Amino acid sequence: MTLVVAFVRKAGNFSELVFASDSRLSGGDRNDHAQKVFQLPRSDALFSFAGNTRYAYPLMNQMVRAIEAYPQSLDRRLPLAKLRAHVLRVFQQSYSSIHGLPVNEKYPDDPDNFFLIGGFDWQTATIAAWVLSFDKKAKEFTFRPTLRKNRVCFVGDDTDAVKEAMRLTYERLRDSGKTDEEIDMEPFEILEKMIKDGKYDSIGGAPQLGKSFQHLNTVLFQVMWPAAGTGENRPHMTGRPLLPMEQSTWPLYDPSKGFYATRDSSPVLDVPIAQYEGGQSDEGLLS
Repeated sequence: MTLVVAFVRKAGNFSELVFASDSRLSGGDRNDHAQKVFQLPRSDALFSFAGNTRYAYPLMNQMVRAIEAYPQSLDRRLPLAKLRAHVLRVFQQSYSSIHGLPVNEKYPDDPDNFFLIGGFDWQTATIAAWVLSFDKKAKEFTFRPTLRKNRVCFVGDDTDAVKEAMRLTYERLRDSGKTDEEIDMEPFEILEKMIKDGKYDSIGGAPQLGKSFQHLNTVLFQVMWPAAGTGENRPHMTGRPLLPMEQSTWPLYDPSKGFYATRDSSPVLDVPIAQYEGGQSDEGLLS
């Protein structure tokens, strides 16, 4: 029930961490307005999840509250690596507290989720990301670092979809003569393709997009996408098309045109961010 991707994108002389996801929840029926890419309250990291929401949303809410309640984490004095360890402890505590199990059952059902957390780690001055998942044998949450060998990582509960996404991404990079060090928006383009193809029923809705920057800030984007039912190209926020009376100050990403700023709550669709506000460079900012 999700395909999530994290990748390091080259933006001029800087690098930025990009998170993207589809917007579908599929537990019998289909809900295509589900937020899956989140900003953490400490402002330097993003978070996303794949899998059943039975565990994902309670665990995510506890993680957010734990960050908010700990000043050293909230103001980013706690490095990302230690935040990761704190999140693992919170997840494990919440899982271990489940009770009222069926007769003769020793453990709750195994969480089938994958959690992705990442940002710019000031302690090591590097972009860092980790996949958190549940070890069914050890009955505990564990993590593995990602974006070390490859600068792109797809995560999902459908292993076939994950493998296909990675294959298609590297085919596209190879066909364009690019290396890992030159990734632009190719992984997002593959996510977009897989949503539109409809091959995997659990992957759908509008794509979601967020970035984490070296200046220890994150931003979520509106994404221009055809609205379900009408096919009208509309800005979507966290999977939901904006209503006609709604406006957003979030910057916008149009897959056919690129990144754009906003002015007076309206997308400036004819002015790329790099040329916005006096032609200031967007390097290290939004694009």
